[in-house]
Amino acid sequence: MEFLSTRHTILLFLIVIGFASYAQEKTLTYYADPASIPTDLSVSLKHLKARISFNPSDNEVTGNAEFTIIPNRYRTDSIVFYTPDFNIKTVEIDHKKVSFKLSGKNLVIYPEDIPQACLTGRQAVSHISLLTKGNPAQLLISYSARPLAGAIYFIGWRPEEEGKRKEIWAHRPHGWLPYIDARITTELYVTFDKNFKVFSNGERIRVTENPDGTLTWHYAMRKNHPYFSTALVIGDYQYKMSKTSGGIPLEFWYYSDMPDRVNTTYKYTEKMFSFFNKEMGVSYPYPVYREAPVIDYMYGAMETTTSTIFGDYMQITPRSWWQRNYVNVNAHELAHQWFGNYIAHFVNRDVWLTESFGTYYAKLFEKSIYGEDYYQNIRNDEMFQVFEAAKKNDFPVGGSQGGVQRIYQKGSLVLDMLRYVMGEREFKDAIKLYLQKYGFNYAETNDFIRCVYEAGGKPFNWFFDEWILRGGEPHYKVEYSVILDSLNHQAIQVHVQQLQEVTELKGLFKMPVKLEVYYTDGSFDSILVWIEKKEQVVFISNTSGRKIAFLLFDPGRKILKKLSFERNFNELSAQLHGAKEMIDRYDALMALSSFPLTQKSELLVKAYPEESFHLMKSEILNQLGVDINDVVTGLYRSALNDPDANVRKTALINLNPVPLSLKPEVEKCLHDSSYLNIEIALNRLSQSFPAQITEYLAQTEKEEGWRGKNIRMKWLEIAILSGKKEFLPELIAYSGPKFEFETRMNAFNLLKKISYYDDETLGYAEAASKHWNNKLSTVAKEYLRK
Repeated sequence: MEFLSTRHTILLFLIVIGFASYAQEKTLTYYADPASIPTDLSVSLKHLKARISFNPSDNEVTGNAEFTIIPNRYRTDSIVFYTPDFNIKTVEIDHKKVSFKLSGKNLVIYPEDIPQACLTGRQAVSHISLLTKGNPAQLLISYSARPLAGAIYFIGWRPEEEGKRKEIWAHRPHGWLPYIDARITTELYVTFDKNFKVFSNGERIRVTENPDGTLTWHYAMRKNHPYFSTALVIGDYQYKMSKTSGGIPLEFWYYSDMPDRVNTTYKYTEKMFSFFNKEMGVSYPYPVYREAPVIDYMYGAMETTTSTIFGDYMQITPRSWWQRNYVNVNAHELAHQWFGNYIAHFVNRDVWLTESFGTYYAKLFEKSIYGEDYYQNIRNDEMFQVFEAAKKNDFPVGGSQGGVQRIYQKGSLVLDMLRYVMGEREFKDAIKLYLQKYGFNYAETNDFIRCVYEAGGKPFNWFFDEWILRGGEPHYKVEYSVILDSLNHQAIQVHVQQLQEVTELKGLFKMPVKLEVYYTDGSFDSILVWIEKKEQVVFISNTSGRKIAFLLFDPGRKILKKLSFERNFNELSAQLHGAKEMIDRYDALMALSSFPLTQKSELLVKAYPEESFHLMKSEILNQLGVDINDVVTGLYRSALNDPDANVRKTALINLNPVPLSLKPEVEKCLHDSSYLNIEIALNRLSQSFPAQITEYLAQTEKEEGWRGKNIRMKWLEIAILSGKKEFLPELIAYSGPKFEFETRMNAFNLLKKISYYDDETLGYAEAASKHWNNKLSTVAKEYLRK
């Protein structure tokens, strides 16, 4: 063996060291997302001109769809459209017939000039391409379809639905228009019975009367938008006109028999436009906006461009307001006109760019109307949802697999934190830049990250890495003690640990955290520190030796987190009384839930009149329970007369049984301004005073309620269980197909509760178990299982 020279030995050593260093370099690991690949498009759609008509008794659509297409390839051997349950009559390119075939749910078009004799099959002939890369062409598809539910919904037209509201609606083009993913301009000509109105996207150009008793409604989208955000609604509607402060025409559609619900349903809509225009820095990007309720809708709403549709259970009266009003959903869908339609996410991996933003801006609008406490209550609910999802998995916000709680609620909280970390003006600058840069186009997560960088010249990649691209949430453990420094001055030593599991897919969190110390003399100290290590120690100077009342870690809950922070009763009492923000007082109140009532009762009774928001009042009532003395009785009497229906609701729920001393106050709630409270009061009184059931039923006999006839259902339950079997046919009828889905759901649940089954109810349940609305089908299946 030949010995190496000293020089060669050093070189070899350096090479070895180099390889060792390379092997030890940090690697980054993320979840593989199946929705990160864009659609394979042989052509791009630019414009659609479609003529559509319907035969609702046969669930049939007839249409001619003429697309302006631009080939993306030098040779386009096929074009694939999504056409489930379609019958294709002819396909033409630039007025020349071309061959095609239906393959599963797809239409495959062969864009070649084929001799007429060969159109029925793919015979070996000389092919001449009709398409040239980059050159527009006209593609005409003539078709009919009988789409299954799940694409377009024909409601109330079948004989067994006689008496139900007649509607046709679709919140996507799938099933009634040939579909390819695209940003597109459109012209729709929809012909239907003149006794019904037609709702769709864009400007309504004209409505033409035809000799056969139909009308043709012409709608045009002159600015491009996501083709999937195309909608259609046909029904017995009227609409009320309004305008934004900037002059954008608004149409508030409503059922012809419910004109009294318009103002309550669409409350604050004009203010939403003013708020969003200012907040986002870019004005509403389309020339018109309209909204319409639809029956049996399975979600809250859908933000189809310029034309939002929503569940008719939110077309409400003032008495329905406390159960479910339309304000949050309305704001969410309007925000999507910017985030979702004006800018669409490029692939479903980036769906948070649509849904997180819609959720976030709706929350901000409600804050502008209802205040900080309301906003913190929404955030409290969002955090609960996030940690419920965390029990199942740790998927990130920036992915298609995260689920609703991450794409909506967690993403909304992340945007709160981004604003907190960046600063108010820089955050708004980033949003404005993003909207200006990618308007009428697609965007990805990295596009937004780049805008955040350009808005302030500061990289926030670390933030997006931990909150968007990775999963998990920080879990901080906080302890503090008083120490003396080297000069014998007092200081507060705060020890912070991150307890969450650290893996390749989720790690430690780096965040600026505020700490506030409140002293018994009324003064306080505040510092901001970056917490990013597994363990950190923070010192807060207290040279004058003031006595600590309580310490807040992240006051106002700016950071999404779990917090383990042991405090004694006196500290929590001081926080409940002295914290400036409602959510910090609420955290103290929740921590007090583990203390015995004998220790905290006096504190809670004293705190109740100091609070104005229902979250605090309701939790105090919950912790006091119904072991009622004279003082607590007075507090409950106050709660039953509170102007906030949520507080009255909590009191009614807790009073089980109703004490005699509060019976008159609960009986007043049989005529409450909230339908939900009437239902609860009727139930509580009937349970507590069964001898007076007949009297309570007589007082509420004409009340129907909302959200599936909630009061009438409770009325029927009490009446039937008290021996009034003559009301069974009414309950059975409510489970049938003549009624909307929430009434049917409530009826099946009540039939199950009273253990009633016969051939009629089982037949209704069997049909409902196959219904396209999964909320109804789930309840029907549960009834059948029992």
